[in-house]
Amino acid sequence: MKIGFIVRKDCTRCANIVRRIVEILPSDWEVIYDREAARMLNRKGNSIESMEADILITVGGDGSVLRSLQLAKGPVLGINMGSLGFLSEVEIGEVESSVYKLIKGNYKVEETMKLRLTINGTQTIDSTNEVVLHSSKIAKIRKFRLFVDGTFFDSTTSDGVIVATPIGSTSYSFSAGGPILYPTLDAMVVTYLAPFRSRSRPLVIPSSQEINLRIFGKKQSCDLIVDGQEQFAVDENDDIRITVSPEKARFVTFRNSFYERIREKLIRNVVN
Repeated sequence: MKIGFIVRKDCTRCANIVRRIVEILPSDWEVIYDREAARMLNRKGNSIESMEADILITVGGDGSVLRSLQLAKGPVLGINMGSLGFLSEVEIGEVESSVYKLIKGNYKVEETMKLRLTINGTQTIDSTNEVVLHSSKIAKIRKFRLFVDGTFFDSTTSDGVIVATPIGSTSYSFSAGGPILYPTLDAMVVTYLAPFRSRSRPLVIPSSQEINLRIFGKKQSCDLIVDGQEQFAVDENDDIRITVSPEKARFVTFRNSFYERIREKLIRNVVN
């Protein structure tokens, strides 16, 4: 078994957790580290892009999980050192028990959809959560047109547009009023950010269809943000297309139900 560790930058506590996990792992398991973890643990490090393992353990927050899914190869087990940590399977008090489950093989790997973003015919990077098209200037709304499979569907004036995967429907899209999609659904959700007209509502689109976003008007500069990690400048002249990627995001989980995660992460204050 080959285990890779990816940690949040300048997080000493994250490095200490990695150190403790390595002490528990069987001695015949191979261990590799990203450069940040290696620097703090005085080990040999690897670029995240070159890392490939049977399981990638990230210690940090959802940003660390998303970065690992974008750049490294292997299913990801997230240990949450942030706040919500929806994509992180393990909380800080569950680290040791989770590692023992890992050693015993008491886990499963789940696959979820990724989105593929193409700008002017050039493929960029895939997203696990969402692609956000947003005004590049604060307090300046933009006009957007939405086409589905080449057919005009809607136009709106808003701060931006979110196109999310089912797993991403629990993130930014959810905060903007979008629905939660079960992670294995073959669908995408389009959610508007602060739409000027109240008739604009989130839209669920089959994964087999292509979404084309166009910015309408002159000097309408915007930014495309992928999973909060990568950013591209675009304007009214650019052709923006979003489809389902052939690649999958893979997560290591100990849970039996997605609804357990929803309850734990998003409905913490429910009284039974």
